[in-house]
Amino acid sequence: MRTATTAMSVGLLCAALAACGSNSEAVSETVQGATSAPTPAPSKSEQPSTDDPQVGGGLTYAAPPGDPMALGEAWQWSSTTRSGTKGTGTTAVLAYKQNMPPKVADEDLRYDQVKVRICSTTGTPITVYRRFFALIKPSGEVNTMKMVAPDPRTAFPSKDTILKPGQCTEGTIDFLGVRSEQPVLAVWGPDGAPKPAAWVISQ
Repeated sequence: MRTATTAMSVGLLCAALAACGSNSEAVSETVQGATSAPTPAPSKSEQPSTDDPQVGGGLTYAAPPGDPMALGEAWQWSSTTRSGTKGTGTTAVLAYKQNMPPKVADEDLRYDQVKVRICSTTGTPITVYRRFFALIKPSGEVNTMKMVAPDPRTAFPSKDTILKPGQCTEGTIDFLGVRSEQPVLAVWGPDGAPKPAAWVISQ
């Protein structure tokens, strides 16, 4: 059984994204000076289940656009399972903003928040996880340090979510960041994609 961990997701993102290039040694799931911030414990809910169509079916994706997309622009992807079943859908990073994290002593720390939407349109169901999203810093460093959402009602699901054709899921994902540095890209790199899809975050 194939397992997909955060480390594998980072490896996929960095190996396939040109921005990582010579900065691969800088890839980290920590942020400088983050010792006073709340640190999320690994959650079983963020691990794929054994009946996951992506894991069991060996889902692969067609390549995303070669150039980063604008926020709000949807990648219309297509996928194929190991058995040959096809599926289509869309993924979009809709918006970005910085928020003050709750109850943190370090005034320089911020939450880098993206709002994302994934839809399944036809064919085989897809299972989506928030861990496949990441932010790319100006240095090329990959930030995967996701935090507990300040408002669970508007958050992207933290548990694996199966989308059948005609279904969508949308919400916010918060990453630990710093006030003085804003990410330059948001990326989505699910297992089975030849490279991540990327969206430009305007400076």
